Amino acid sequence: MSDNPFSNFNIEIPKKYSEKIKSYCATGGGSGSRELCPFERQVDFWYCAFLLAISKELSPVVERDTYNATGATILTTDPYRITHIRATFLSISKDLSGLADNKKVFDFAIGMANAGIPLLIQILDDDEQKPIWNILDEIESRVG
Repeated sequence: MSDNPFSNFNIEIPKKYSEKIKSYCATGGGSGSRELCPFERQVDFWYCAFLLAISKELSPVVERDTYNATGATILTTDPYRITHIRATFLSISKDLSGLADNKKVFDFAIGMANAGIPLLIQILDDDEQKPIWNILDEIESRVG
């Protein structure tokens, strides 16, 4: 296991999106196949929202009414996410000294994910196809 500077924090998600997010996560109570429920865990949804916000160059959004989806210790299972969050913070903020403030970096990640959540839900909710195909089309449009 690698070092996780965010292990003392929680992945907080806005309550207003709770049920919708859980419906797209297998462990959150989502029902059906992977086509309907494309994310294994809420942390996977959260990270995808973070990536979407970065790719769209959104600004971080602070939400006050949140719930604890999971402890940030879970990021240790996919340590590249920790590296990516830190590198993205540095790239956008240009604040090398801020990189030493783990709470500041993690708050940035939470804010970016908050910015991306409504957009990710909008993409997944498009009823022209099943959610998995909606998100894959979005990814393809970003890299293609």
